[in-house]
Amino acid sequence: MPSIGEQTARLNQLLAAWRTYRAPLTDPQLSCQLKTDLYQVRNAGWNGNPPLSSWPPNLIDSDDAMMAAVEHYFLCRCWVGTGAQPAWQMRAMNNIYDLGKMFGVTPQHNPNKPVSRVTALQMAAKEAGVRDGEADLERTGGTAPLVAMPPTY
Repeated sequence: MPSIGEQTARLNQLLAAWRTYRAPLTDPQLSCQLKTDLYQVRNAGWNGNPPLSSWPPNLIDSDDAMMAAVEHYFLCRCWVGTGAQPAWQMRAMNNIYDLGKMFGVTPQHNPNKPVSRVTALQMAAKEAGVRDGEADLERTGGTAPLVAMPPTY
């Protein structure tokens, strides 16, 4: 198993590659497009999503937990950066989701694919997405509600 330093380096490499792939979009719209792209990658061939072969290979890692970390980073950055979810609530939802994974009760979204295992890297990626989303929201002068309806994804 790669060290946490190697995993972090790979995560940062993938985040940068995905951002380059969708340039010249800027955040928060960039993160919103990328969360959608990554949802399609992680559910390739299911429910009308394009096959994995339709994506550039440099954007894909064979470890689904790594791809989950990338997807969750952009999802958190999008939802917080657009003001769809307040940062405090996004953090709470992330904690509940991760606890559900730890106890094996988080439901599968795709019936053909199990939920990825929870990793420290995923948790850190989500928190980084929330923090970067907060900065995006502030930069754009946006606001978030005090509490939002839980999202459907």
